[in-house]
Amino acid sequence: MAFLLSYAYQREGNNQKPVKGDLILPSGVSVLDRLLNGGLSTGRFTHIYGEAASGKTTIALQFVSAACRIGVGTVYVNSEATSPVERLEQIAGKSFSELEENLRILAPKSFSEQGTVVDDIELYAREGTRLVVVDTLTRLYRAVLDDKKTNYANHRELNRQAGILKGLAVHNDLALVVLNQVRGSLNDMGGFEPVAKNVIDYWSDYVFKVRLGKATGQRVLERTRPKDAANTGVLYLTDRGLAVTRKSKEKDK
Repeated sequence: MAFLLSYAYQREGNNQKPVKGDLILPSGVSVLDRLLNGGLSTGRFTHIYGEAASGKTTIALQFVSAACRIGVGTVYVNSEATSPVERLEQIAGKSFSELEENLRILAPKSFSEQGTVVDDIELYAREGTRLVVVDTLTRLYRAVLDDKKTNYANHRELNRQAGILKGLAVHNDLALVVLNQVRGSLNDMGGFEPVAKNVIDYWSDYVFKVRLGKATGQRVLERTRPKDAANTGVLYLTDRGLAVTRKSKEKDK
């Protein structure tokens, strides 16, 4: 498994110089990679949303594990209450000490601190970093929405953070995965939609909705952007990550 590198060429005098194009990081899970047209593309904002315990973190860590396997660096911004380390060790089949050379985990404790971390990601990134994961972008944002007087400012700040992340992906040739929480949908009785949908959708190139399936451990992954005929896949959460068939003990995250 490796990054797939496409080249374009520009002429300099009598010579042709290769110009780096999109890099694609496959997860190694056929269904997921098919929905991503081969894997995560650098310069793209990939937005994944779903209910709690739907498997969003596992999806992201599948790519982190793939990146570590080939020596590609990752910056992981974790605003969740739990650490992703144990789950990553399960997926990668290695201890964190064997992975940390290619992984930097940042854990902001407030929405304002998250903004500072986003602004400074380039400072934290080690040489060879090509993947950035934010898990989740909206958890700390929701925590500050109780004060109606500051809601507008917080909404603008979320938009700013999303824009900074998109700019980092585009200008630094990084693959970006942004995980998101959900809320009830006014347009779909019993359904859900991503938190701050308009803001996150504006910056997103790929959007995925994760739903619980009918079978134990089953998850349905729907690509809502870009949308075409082959936009849905079924995966299973196992103790070793994602699988295309049911294999072992179910995991909730």
